[in-house]
Amino acid sequence: MPLHDFLCRGCGHAFEALVMGAEQPVCPQCGGTELTRQMSTFASRTSTKGGSGSSGGSKCSGCAGGSCSTCH
Repeated sequence: MPLHDFLCRGCGHAFEALVMGAEQPVCPQCGGTELTRQMSTFASRTSTKGGSGSSGGSKCSGCAGGSCSTCH
């Protein structure tokens, strides 16, 4: 699925947008079209011996970056 992360140059709002073909995304906050495509992050889950685990170095399966409330 073509889901991309964008940063609006007009208002600084960061958002995700589903972009199909030649569609031009629009900032949902200000309606601006001057956008910068950001590097997207992703999470994946893998099974490990003795249970489930996750990649990305997180301490739990609740997030990919170890920054949710259950990681602490």
